[in-house]
Amino acid sequence: MSRPAPLPEPCITPPPLAACLRAWGHSDAAIEDVWLFRAGERLHLDLHRARDARAVVVFQPGSGSYARFYCGLGERLAAIGMHLLGIDRPGHGFSDGPRGHCTVPQALDVSAAVLDFARREFGLPVILLGSSMGGLLTGFAVIAGQRPDLAIAHNFLIPGRLISMRLRARWIAARRQRPYPLRELVHGFAELSRDDMLRQYLRAEADPRAAWSLSAASVASLFAHNPARPAGATAPLVVLSGERDRAIPSWASRGFLRWSGLAQRRFVGVPGAGHLLFHDHLDQTMNVLQPLIEQGIAGAAWAGAAA
Repeated sequence: MSRPAPLPEPCITPPPLAACLRAWGHSDAAIEDVWLFRAGERLHLDLHRARDARAVVVFQPGSGSYARFYCGLGERLAAIGMHLLGIDRPGHGFSDGPRGHCTVPQALDVSAAVLDFARREFGLPVILLGSSMGGLLTGFAVIAGQRPDLAIAHNFLIPGRLISMRLRARWIAARRQRPYPLRELVHGFAELSRDDMLRQYLRAEADPRAAWSLSAASVASLFAHNPARPAGATAPLVVLSGERDRAIPSWASRGFLRWSGLAQRRFVGVPGAGHLLFHDHLDQTMNVLQPLIEQGIAGAAWAGAAA
């Protein structure tokens, strides 16, 4: 993957999301567009640049979402000295590719390439952070041997550990052509947030840069994903979960973390929080996230399995 010259026109936040950002007091004015080439297609990253940066956070968004949706998180991290490189996976956000199509192997390939780019470009410690589906991909990346200085996954499941999910994946791969709407895949999708503006955004499905449906092949690859337990040392993984998360309950994230085979692992619950940690609970989540990132930068040792 190489970095071409920047495109002449900036990526304008679509009006449905721009209205939400204004309502939440966020500004996208300082976001820089970074473009990488992947398999002949453009991959877009949002860069929130920090002054006197001490680390780079590579961020994987949730299902169907894209980096601009997490503008508030980027602002907060930049304010404490962390660049944020937010990934628009293929078929999402401003990246090329069929809308909503990005299999797990594709997403892991992108993750590895962006981690490598972040190290080469900035020469700083690199933290891999993901939310919801991005949290799963963060955990998968660690199991696959990718080596950020620290990985933090908001939510964690390994669907393919369950034979029922592997069988469902086979059925989808063999028989389903239609994409899966997010409201069908994510429990209580339109009601995930406490915020009226955000609930309206999710219900309307009007943002053209979001992938409101995922391809059948993408869903099959997720349900089938059953990586072997790591044989050697891995990057440390912390799993965050809202203790009142109804979409991916904290007991599920905790259980799959134990089942992952990772030695350097830790589970951290966010009391009283629901699913959208980086929107509905941003202040509270930053109080948890910042010390974890500081430990990652310092190369702090992790005391074995604490899940």
